[in-house]
Amino acid sequence: MADHKSQARNRRILGLIGLLGFFSLFAQEIHTLPDGHLHTYILDVGQGDSILLVSPSGKQILVDGGPDLSALQGIGNHMSFFDRTIELLILTHPDLDHIAALPEIVERYKVGAILLSGIDTPQPQYQRLLARIAKQKIPVIIADPGKDIVFEDGLILDVVWPPRNTFGIQPKKVNDTSVVLRAIYGSSSILLTGDIEEPAERAILKTGADLQSTILKIAHHGSRTSTSTGFLLAVHPEAAVISVGKDNMFGHPHWAVMERLKRQRMRIQRTDQEGEISLVLP
Repeated sequence: MADHKSQARNRRILGLIGLLGFFSLFAQEIHTLPDGHLHTYILDVGQGDSILLVSPSGKQILVDGGPDLSALQGIGNHMSFFDRTIELLILTHPDLDHIAALPEIVERYKVGAILLSGIDTPQPQYQRLLARIAKQKIPVIIADPGKDIVFEDGLILDVVWPPRNTFGIQPKKVNDTSVVLRAIYGSSSILLTGDIEEPAERAILKTGADLQSTILKIAHHGSRTSTSTGFLLAVHPEAAVISVGKDNMFGHPHWAVMERLKRQRMRIQRTDQEGEISLVLP
């Protein structure tokens, strides 16, 4: 009799666990349904960058892969359990704190295409990633400021930097060849800047590119060598977001950068203080 009651209780517990699992999956599916807005998630990956854009129709664009595998959890939180496709993967530059999770991502997900600068660098992890991309025959797009990427739902990726002539070179400063782009939807936009520093900012300003954006992703985790006053004035953002590790050894974001941002009286959000940052552009 006791065994029968124990078995019945175990069945009820298992049934309850199954029901909770079902409702959790159902909630996840509802959360990931397209809603006609551009969603941007600055994933909490510590001292690095990984940004997930979800287009108004539900297309996924991943910009960088962070310093470790933590980006995988962030991606999974915002994609349907049944969706294994990332339409576009953007690699701003080959520093390890931007690419660590990418080999695993291209293994786990079907990647429609990869956008990168095309620079040449002997960095071992980057070379292994390129080999894996070639093995899986993923189409590669070289960043070209003359060619926007336009999605059917109205999302536009306006490539701002680097110039096409950086293809195949070994740059002295890899950061300054970071892919910079504006994600534009309707009258709103977010400028993603990789790790560019002041020399690249000055060069971008000289091109006359339209930089004005609703939101600015602060370059290089708030390093003092980036986010010059002239660049800030050209972007003229309403808000700034900083992807940075808590209590990091570099002292990011630098106090001088924070002062420049505060002088512009914009809203400032930081992953070291808030964790993942979720932005919705109407």
